[in-house]
Amino acid sequence: MFDAWEFWLFVAISVFWAVGAYRRLVDLRSQVTRQFAVLEDMMLRYQGLVQDATTAAVTAPSGWQTAVAPELGAGHWTRLQVAANLSAMALARMQEHPLEPASAKALVATSHDLQDAWEALTHPDVYYVSVPVELTQRWTELSISIQPDLERFNQAVLRYNEAIAMFPALLLARLFAFKPGRTLV
Repeated sequence: MFDAWEFWLFVAISVFWAVGAYRRLVDLRSQVTRQFAVLEDMMLRYQGLVQDATTAAVTAPSGWQTAVAPELGAGHWTRLQVAANLSAMALARMQEHPLEPASAKALVATSHDLQDAWEALTHPDVYYVSVPVELTQRWTELSISIQPDLERFNQAVLRYNEAIAMFPALLLARLFAFKPGRTLV
């Protein structure tokens, strides 16, 4: 059967493989975390834009209200602020758990709500609310510039998920409770 040296050679190779595979999984997980940190910085800029827009609205001569329909504008501003607050909370949760599917799902949902609230506020039919043009341009630029970082994060999650699903690394992933992540789509 096996000689003693063959057995120990097999054990040594298995241990070295296990350490290398575990290290690769940890590296892939930390890549996801690093990519999210970059993405989070970009996403926090939306919060700054909401604050700038709110400040611009409050300091405008008519404030929140307009001469045409004073009560109409407040609902749009409130919706935007609520969406921004929920998005910030989802970002904070995702920062703690960047690979947790529930965190990713919540961040995607709140980001869509924030985008919808902004679009409702700046829609041409909402003529009674005034948002400075430079803020609208900054929002559009941010929406475009965040895409590469979002793609890099999603690719890191996919590489991590592929690595923990491959045999024999799958055995280590199960042993050390590496769970698959969810992309931000």
